[in-house]
Amino acid sequence: MTAPARPMRHLLPAQEQMLQLAADGATDREIAHQLRVPLATIRSQWRYHLRPALGGIDRTHTIALAVAAGIAHPVPKESAA
Repeated sequence: MTAPARPMRHLLPAQEQMLQLAADGATDREIAHQLRVPLATIRSQWRYHLRPALGGIDRTHTIALAVAAGIAHPVPKESAA
């Protein structure tokens, strides 16, 4: 996966935190709880701010672009033994 060809818009710290949490596997509901904002706010951030800023076609693609751009760094999950 390559970084977006067009320049990214500036992201707010809370938006970067949202991308990091998503890269770590958090659901929108878990992100809303952790950031103490309504679920609708998280969903509108994806639709109107993060996807357009990164050029993602959906949530998963946007997260992958954030990782490729160095904005988010997924933490590997420990495997169950």
